[in-house]
Amino acid sequence: MAIYTNNSEFGGAFGDRLSTLLKEANSVTIASGYTSAVILQQYQEYIAKIVNDGGNFTLLVGMGIFEGLSRHTYNKLGELNSLILSANPECGGVRFVWNPPPFHGKIYRIKYQNELLYFAGSSNFSKRGLFENLEFTCKITDLSTINQTEAYINWLLTDNISVNFDKCESFPIVESVKANRKKINFQKVETQPIINSTIPYVDISLARVDRQQRSNLNAFFGKGRWNRKTGIVIPRDWFEVEVIVDIATTKNPVYPKGNFIAYTDDGLVFPCRTQGDYHKNFRSRDDLKILGHWIKGKLQQKGVLELFEPVTSQTLEEYGKNYIRMYKLSDSDYYLEF
Repeated sequence: MAIYTNNSEFGGAFGDRLSTLLKEANSVTIASGYTSAVILQQYQEYIAKIVNDGGNFTLLVGMGIFEGLSRHTYNKLGELNSLILSANPECGGVRFVWNPPPFHGKIYRIKYQNELLYFAGSSNFSKRGLFENLEFTCKITDLSTINQTEAYINWLLTDNISVNFDKCESFPIVESVKANRKKINFQKVETQPIINSTIPYVDISLARVDRQQRSNLNAFFGKGRWNRKTGIVIPRDWFEVEVIVDIATTKNPVYPKGNFIAYTDDGLVFPCRTQGDYHKNFRSRDDLKILGHWIKGKLQQKGVLELFEPVTSQTLEEYGKNYIRMYKLSDSDYYLEF
């Protein structure tokens, strides 16, 4: 069994072997957690030859929707997808895994001289993965494993798991998300409410966050919005938040029911709402990102949360608080502390 480690004493660079195969390949499917603009440019000529000769090329990117991509890499993927589909509309082109969990594997299926070759291991379709990092990738030769790998690849390429580049709207571009954070125009209160010991309050616990890895504060990592008729997928925004409150808390008479105005401890004001069974869904009204910008913005300012990271119990522990305190000013006005 051949191995490739990017070390000359242990099989050499997998990128060298891949380059040799791509020059004469008839059909290629690459499923990789990550990729890079550099490697896309490096292999563009080989890819163009494959599809112009009537072959198929599919690149599945497994982590992009869940961790974001730089604009440069995203644009390069778009160019590659257009190149592939304009030459051969039957090709898979560039696809993104959109239905969680994200795909972190690295699999290469290459039809070369009428033989199907399969490779799997740790080498991403990137310059580092193929040439620079110490990796471990090997050729699959066992027939049973080949059959399982073939079935797995085909499953990954179904629309329920991944979609073509052109079918994914509002893609999380790192630079855009950072810029949009600065564009949020929160209304600021002219006079901050005075909070004292006589004002009733209720605490909204965030302690269950580790059991809510794809919802609540971590809705970004959940399933995107998929239109079955058009095939369009819209990934969740990283700032999208909807806090699911436990029933015991919703029964507290202080807890808000329906629409209310939230005044925050840092001088902001925005409309909120509780809805659903027992009014357990606590969210910002009209735009779920507003509440998320406030909560995650505070975590970012404290230095305990980076863009596209999940909020965990450790995040909240480092922040110093795992609840939002809601002071009831009136039936329609609440003061939020976090």
